[in-house]
Amino acid sequence: MRLPAFVEKELAKISSELSPVSLSIKELILHQQEYNRKAVSVEGYVQTVISIDQTDEATVATWFLATYFYLESKSGDKILVKYPADLDISVKDNVIVTGFFSAHAVNIETKGFLRTKRKKVFSALGESFLTALLVENKTRQKVEYIRKVAQAFLD
Repeated sequence: MRLPAFVEKELAKISSELSPVSLSIKELILHQQEYNRKAVSVEGYVQTVISIDQTDEATVATWFLATYFYLESKSGDKILVKYPADLDISVKDNVIVTGFFSAHAVNIETKGFLRTKRKKVFSALGESFLTALLVENKTRQKVEYIRKVAQAFLD
């Protein structure tokens, strides 16, 4: 697919800043602890797009112009994907998702002077999920990505 030059430049910049690790969904789920809070890239098919009435209370509480969908691999492994904006996708679309992975029920160790504390941290959505920053829809020949807002506009 041929993209306009400014889009190609912005996608290259996002990719170089993130340096995502390309994984299968199965590898990502099996090694959650290792990839927690890291940039990853996975490919699969959109299994279902989640509407508000299908979500639990924790998800609805965080709902703000976001699209949630399950991404499924050919082998049947699934992961929840959160895209923090409206996203044009349909069931069975083949997509490559790049973003930050949040593991569920991760063990965290904090080393102190005399002892080490161990704590289990649970994800906000009640399961492992991927917050997508870049979605390449191979079925529709389309790319959608989250743009960074310049710091000057935030002041």
